[in-house]
Amino acid sequence: MGLPVLRAWFLAAQRRWPRISWAFDRFSEHVGTDEPRHPEDLFLGGAASERAPQAWQHVELDVRPEVLRRIHRVGRKADSPEDLWQDTVARLMTEDSDAPMLPDGRRPGRIRRYRGVSTLPIFMAVTAKRIALDKLRHAEVGARFKEELAMRDQAAADRTATGLEDLEQASAFAREFDRAFSSLTPTRQALLGLVFGQGMPKAEAGGLLGLRDYQVSRELSAAMESLRIALEAHRHAEWSPQAVEAWTRVWTTLDRRLPEDSDEPT
Repeated sequence: MGLPVLRAWFLAAQRRWPRISWAFDRFSEHVGTDEPRHPEDLFLGGAASERAPQAWQHVELDVRPEVLRRIHRVGRKADSPEDLWQDTVARLMTEDSDAPMLPDGRRPGRIRRYRGVSTLPIFMAVTAKRIALDKLRHAEVGARFKEELAMRDQAAADRTATGLEDLEQASAFAREFDRAFSSLTPTRQALLGLVFGQGMPKAEAGGLLGLRDYQVSRELSAAMESLRIALEAHRHAEWSPQAVEAWTRVWTTLDRRLPEDSDEPT
């Protein structure tokens, strides 16, 4: 990107947010070779990532209202919109472990991953929705987990009655299921999502992923077995294939698709 264009973007952002003190060389380095559709928003996100004075205050003032509007519906299901906003800010303020060190010895915040493809409110709203969907997933899978335990031998169920009422136990299991699912290859994750989450016929799902018919059944079986083994390793119990399939349906039905014009949040 040429210096005249970068300078024009920088000056436009300064006019929009005159109280934010962030150097041109830092902005240039943040943009790199990207060609953002929303360079002024990229300026705000970059300044916030490097904790420039007033940057987060402007995120609160200028971005928050639009984000709350966008997450109102999902917020009613998972958490209050205001709580989701606070969770989103907290996540994006945490240090990005993949980022280079700043001159002050710290790493930029994770909001640096916003690249100006969409507006900053859309990016933060998508991040908030992902947080909400994760909470819904954990609640759903936690409920399945407690149901599975309850259906086991009555004596064992009696011994774990207190644990069944413990929300943290269910939440911990949901985190374990999340890790197990995330450890699958992208192809297997996508295949489970299409077959269990969207109810797509196996042959059609395989065609979308470039798999032959015999490969689809093999990959599905291998994915489910990987999940079962991972859960056994954490819980030291024999989780039935039926239970793993039920949890997989819950996990993939609560879909995480993003708007086409959004950045990929983390």
